[in-house]
Amino acid sequence: EHLPLDLFEGRPLAVDQQAEQLIDIDRALAKLAQLDERLAQVIEMRFFAGLEVTEIADILGVSEPTIKRDTRAAKAFLQKELGA
Repeated sequence: EHLPLDLFEGRPLAVDQQAEQLIDIDRALAKLAQLDERLAQVIEMRFFAGLEVTEIADILGVSEPTIKRDTRAAKAFLQKELGA
């Protein structure tokens, strides 16, 4: 179904909101990296690259419980930063 462009004028598109959320996430991850680079790496590997805890532990040379703790700490930080 074709809709006239006038219908959307002055209304934010869903893609605009998603872009803003991605920028907010990027800023929060950058802030996290300044505080603890490994925590940011864990989040990037876990949620953006889709790696498992065991894989991340091997790559970073730490134990699996450390990765699990890092994940919890990083998620808590991001939730606070993103106001969720």
